[in-house]
Amino acid sequence: MEENRSTQTEVRPVSRFLRFVLASITTLVLGGIILVVMRATGMLVGGANDFFFPEYLGQLVQFAPIVGIAAATYPRRWLSGRHNALIVAVVGAAVGCLCYYVLQERIAWLSHHAATTGIQNIPRLWRYTFWEVTPVFEFQIASCWIATGALAMLVTLTRRTRSVLVAIAVLCLLAVVLPSPIFNYVRHNQELTVAIVIPASPGASPAKPLRAYSVATGSHWLSKAEADAAAAHALEALRKAGLPGPYRVAEVNQSGTGKKAFQIIVLNPPVPADTQLPQPDGTELIYVSGPDGWHTIPAQARTLGRNVEIHGPKSGDRWMASYWIHTATDPGAFGGAIWPD
Repeated sequence: MEENRSTQTEVRPVSRFLRFVLASITTLVLGGIILVVMRATGMLVGGANDFFFPEYLGQLVQFAPIVGIAAATYPRRWLSGRHNALIVAVVGAAVGCLCYYVLQERIAWLSHHAATTGIQNIPRLWRYTFWEVTPVFEFQIASCWIATGALAMLVTLTRRTRSVLVAIAVLCLLAVVLPSPIFNYVRHNQELTVAIVIPASPGASPAKPLRAYSVATGSHWLSKAEADAAAAHALEALRKAGLPGPYRVAEVNQSGTGKKAFQIIVLNPPVPADTQLPQPDGTELIYVSGPDGWHTIPAQARTLGRNVEIHGPKSGDRWMASYWIHTATDPGAFGGAIWPD
C-alpha cells in the first residue's frame, strides 16, 4: 500500500513552505467566505455594522501567516495516527485560541500605554482601546479564528477524503450560524428600546418628541418612522398604566439584537441624583421618578444584571437628567433630556 507523502521519514523544506502557503491562503479564503456570508445573512455577532467588518478582515490577514507557520511546523509523526484529522482540527482551533489571547494581551498593553503617554501619540490606537470594551468584536474574532484555524489545518494536512470534506463543510456552516446565537445567549443580548419621557409643556403635542431623537442600533440607525412608533407605544403604555400625563417622549434609543424588550423611563423633576435602573429581560418595564424615589410598573418584572444609569442635574446644568444605557454589544449609549420648554 502506498504510504501517504506526509508521513515519509523526512519533510523537505519545500514541502514545509508549500504547507505554509496553502494554510495561509486557505485561512484567508475560508475566513473571508465565512465573514462575507455572515454579513450577507445578518449573522454577524451582535448585528455588527460596517464599521467593524473591515477590521474583521484586517485581523484575518494578520492571523493567516500564523496558521501557515503552525501547518509548516506540524510534526510528521502526528499525521500517521488513527485519528489524525481530529487532532489536526483541534490543533488548528488551539492556534486560534492562542492568537486571540495574544491579541487581547496586546490590546491591554496598548491601553495601558495610551493612559501613560497619550492616545494621540499612537496612530489607530483608539480603535484598539475601543475594541477592548467591545464584546462584539472580541467574540466575532475569537469564533472566526478558531473555526478558520481548524479548517485551514484540515485542508492543508489531511487527505481530502469524503468524510473530511463533509467535516469541513459542516464546520463552515457551524462557523456561520452558531456565533451569533451563542453570543446572544451568553451575554443576554436583546433588542432593547429605551424611551425617555418628560412632562409636556403647556400647549405642546405629546405625540412629537421635544428634541431630535438620539437613536441607533448595532447595525443601523433607527428610522424616524420607527422612532415615532416607539414613542407612540410608550405614551400608550403610560396611559394603560394609569399615567396619562401629559407627557412627551424626549428621546428613544434602541440597541442590541435578539428578543425584544421595552423600557420607559419617566423623568418627573426633581430627578434623583444617581440611580441604577435594571433593564427588563425580554419584557416591558416602566420606571417613574417622584419625590420619594423611583416606582416600578409592574413591581415584579423580570430584569437583567445590566442597568440604565440615570444622573440628575448639576448646578447650572441645562439637562434635567442624563442617562447611560449599558448594552451587551458595546460600551453603551448615552444622552440627556432637556428641561421642558
